[in-house]
Amino acid sequence: MCLEKLISGYPMGDVTPQDFIEHLTIGADGWLGAWIAIALTAIFGLLVYIIPIYLTEKDKMGPYPLWLHTFYCAADFMGIWVFLDAWKNYDHFPLFLILSVGEAIWVCMELYSLQRALTYEKDIIWKPGTSFKSHLTDIIIQVVCFFTGLNMLRFELHDETMWKFWIFTQVFITIVPGLVLEKRGYRKGNNIWLHITLIIVAVLSFNPWCNMWLCIAPDFFSPEANPWYYIMGLICLIMSIRGLLIYKSLPEKSRSRND
Repeated sequence: MCLEKLISGYPMGDVTPQDFIEHLTIGADGWLGAWIAIALTAIFGLLVYIIPIYLTEKDKMGPYPLWLHTFYCAADFMGIWVFLDAWKNYDHFPLFLILSVGEAIWVCMELYSLQRALTYEKDIIWKPGTSFKSHLTDIIIQVVCFFTGLNMLRFELHDETMWKFWIFTQVFITIVPGLVLEKRGYRKGNNIWLHITLIIVAVLSFNPWCNMWLCIAPDFFSPEANPWYYIMGLICLIMSIRGLLIYKSLPEKSRSRND
């Protein structure tokens, strides 16, 4: 029965703005835990960009590959108007406006990170000697392709609130930095607090008791309805821990750069 569920079982229904209202309205069953889960996820979601911005200024190199910045820029730009539209159409429910503002903040951090990549990492990302115009064109093409592809995915999944595919932002952020760090083979652009933060993000996003996806749409994101979500979560947790262990195994940064 379990194997059949993994092979041919699918969660039913959609995640609509009404789900947010029903589970987050003050007095609703579990509303306080849901708000706390969302707040913690948002705080640590901000930290996974605040820490890299600090590292980029300190080490003149960030921990993420260029495509991760362009992916997040596309996804979060879409989120601005998706949640703003929900706020406009669902009686100005406050969380939708908060999420839209949060997405705008993330986009600003992502654009800043892209500008810093153009400044500090141009000879690492692109062939040395190529023009600024070609670098900028590369970034624009990536953002446009991701933005178009994510919108296609959102429409095909009938994902009115982005709640179905949005979890992929957590999948990438908990897995990719450790793989990039392993490939580089040095600590520059990373620190221990980033990798601890990524472990916490994995726990907050995929724990089966009170993650924000489950709190908003329990029928869609429960372990019984969506076991692959939690299998993916276990892999994300393992990979984020692995990233920390890789960081610890690498030589310390030079004394001129306090880690």
